[in-house]
Amino acid sequence: MTLDRPRLSAEDRRTCILDAARHEFARRGFHGTGTAEIAGRAGCSEPMLYKHFRSKQALFAAVLTDAGRRMGARVDELIADADDPLEASLLHVTQRATTDELIVEVIRLRTLAMSLVDVPEVREALEQNATVMLARVERVLTESRKLGHVRSDIDLQWAAWIWLGFTLAAGFAHALDPDRAHVICPEIARTMVTMLRPPTFPEETA
Repeated sequence: MTLDRPRLSAEDRRTCILDAARHEFARRGFHGTGTAEIAGRAGCSEPMLYKHFRSKQALFAAVLTDAGRRMGARVDELIADADDPLEASLLHVTQRATTDELIVEVIRLRTLAMSLVDVPEVREALEQNATVMLARVERVLTESRKLGHVRSDIDLQWAAWIWLGFTLAAGFAHALDPDRAHVICPEIARTMVTMLRPPTFPEETA
């Protein structure tokens, strides 16, 4: 006797496929991941997968967009009530990167996406991902500056780009030496925070 699996709604099935694809792409890369493995992990057939996504490239682009949205929600949650948004969004996220599977996967996916920019849908998703992230970082820096936590003599737009560069460096560290990334990434983050802080001068003695 076999048990019928519960029938998922189209939206729930799509979410299952995106989750499965995110895990597989982050671990095996784009070319090393087959749609059969993704479908198997999602609990559906390949024809069902292609019913939701017209191609493997379109699926990867959708995964990148969905993962970026989830990552943004995670950051927003961390800084919602923080006294120091800069520290919460940079240091706290980095410190959780070794234990939070989503953060690790997003870092790997963004790094991987750069090698696929010749694919139109992937390029579009990567550009959207970067645009949304840069805007969020600039908002964090602006708020932190109002609170006196970010120096006033730097352009926040370019500081946001440096922050984006940090995430790419984190992906590089994870790719080369995952076991040491948990040491390297927080140190880079702390250095960035120090560079962004207003300068402090020792009190003059009489």
